Amino acid sequence: MTIRMQKYALMIAERLRDHATRQGNVPFDKGDLRKSHVVEPHGRDGAILSANTPYARAVHDGRPAITIKPKRKKALKFKGGFAKSAKQPARKGNPWLARAVADLEREGAGFLAHELGKEVADELTRALKARGLKVRRR
Repeated sequence: MTIRMQKYALMIAERLRDHATRQGNVPFDKGDLRKSHVVEPHGRDGAILSANTPYARAVHDGRPAITIKPKRKKALKFKGGFAKSAKQPARKGNPWLARAVADLEREGAGFLAHELGKEVADELTRALKARGLKVRRR
């Protein structure tokens, strides 16, 4: 039964990826963030959806203002010249994964009816809504 549970967890995670990467939901500049979403098995009966870019969490959660300074040299090099430091303002988060979880909670697990049967899919929907899907940060 464990293998089957993981199969369903992976199917739910794939559906969550569909919601997360929809046009208008995921922030889009060059498409790297959208393409970085990966679904993997987790443990014996779970699945994880993650966005594998170094900046995904900063985009999702936002970040405070930062000052960039050179590590090895005396100045930063830009196209327009050099600077001793560069300041970037704080950025508001864009929680596309949290929105995808909310969408999936509203939709329910009806998409699994062909695999599980309508009654089991409806019960799974009730269980997911009662428990609540969560966005965990690593």
